[in-house]
Amino acid sequence: MVHPNPTAFRLHRRQWLGMALSAAGLLAAPASKARTPARRAVAPALRLLAHGSLSTGTEFKGTLVGGLSGLAYDAQNDLWYALSDDRSRHAPARCYVFRLPPLTTQPLLPQWVDVITLLGADGKPFARHAVDPEGLALRRDPATGSATLLWTSEGDIRAQIAPALYESALDGRLLRTFTLPDALRELGRIGRGPRHNETLEGLALTPNGQHAWTAMEGALAQDRDGLTPGAPPGPCRLTRFDVASGRADRQVAYLPEARPFGPLMPMGGVGESGISEIIVRDNDHLWVLERAWTPATGVSARLYEADLRHASDTLAVDALTGRRYRPCAKRLLLDLRQCGLPHVDNFEAMAWGPRLPNGHRTLVMCTDDNFNPLQVTQFIALEAPPPLRR
Repeated sequence: MVHPNPTAFRLHRRQWLGMALSAAGLLAAPASKARTPARRAVAPALRLLAHGSLSTGTEFKGTLVGGLSGLAYDAQNDLWYALSDDRSRHAPARCYVFRLPPLTTQPLLPQWVDVITLLGADGKPFARHAVDPEGLALRRDPATGSATLLWTSEGDIRAQIAPALYESALDGRLLRTFTLPDALRELGRIGRGPRHNETLEGLALTPNGQHAWTAMEGALAQDRDGLTPGAPPGPCRLTRFDVASGRADRQVAYLPEARPFGPLMPMGGVGESGISEIIVRDNDHLWVLERAWTPATGVSARLYEADLRHASDTLAVDALTGRRYRPCAKRLLLDLRQCGLPHVDNFEAMAWGPRLPNGHRTLVMCTDDNFNPLQVTQFIALEAPPPLRR
């Protein structure tokens, strides 16, 4: 989000987005071609089906639509949910309910249905800046079949508000708060704990609904080896929660790209990557959306597949430095600059959609416009064929 007085604070990468988009043509970087071992699954070729952008200043039920950072699909009722990271500034913390036309429809635009106001433990809307909603997942109780919303908050590290993982009813009532590992909620110690605006950004449920994966946008303070230009930005912790108990039971490390725009960049700038969303492909693989920026080149968004099978469990590892852990293996699936979009904005949300007539899955993404008139809220739909075997 853009701070109202950006000169008073260090500019976070999302605060540059509007300036970057207006100052630079979005330059495409050629995707690298990784070798695929024999008899391994080959990454599916994702295909753009449709896209659309909201008009600036779109309003619904007295709220300004924007800041869409989390997305979930209810296949049973053909409804979509989008979480706004407004921080209760333009309106209380909220989640939009909408429908989408067939995902090959051009332009792809939502039909608004409702707005859910998210409530705190006191039954009242969250106070201004009390939460920073980011990740979203729809959960169905296996016993009752009733649906609830799982959602993450980045908190406010400068204000000593820790990140959180919540479960809310569809009427907005807060049902429970999950127990985060100590490392993800350690505040007030220099060189340790989550960094401001770099906390719980992604959220996804496993197919059986028994586990929820969360993703830190950036590395914990103690997990970074340094700030050497061009060095990897540091490992992001992906944490798995047992939904029944509300406690973490596994964690792995994921390494974002050090140079998301390629080695040749205007003005010599280096754009640090971070995780903006995750989704579960199957029990062994997550799809990870990396988002990066530089003032010179604008926004980069790339989708990777992370292989969880041989990654170390880092839940009990205090600091991810040196060679104390094995990160997830990863491979590039899609560079959104090369999928046919006329413009790539700040993608922060994605969810599986309904299957196509050919049986292939669909993946829907949307952007967070930061309530910035220089940015837009985009919706895109992609076809995701099953991986091939060699």
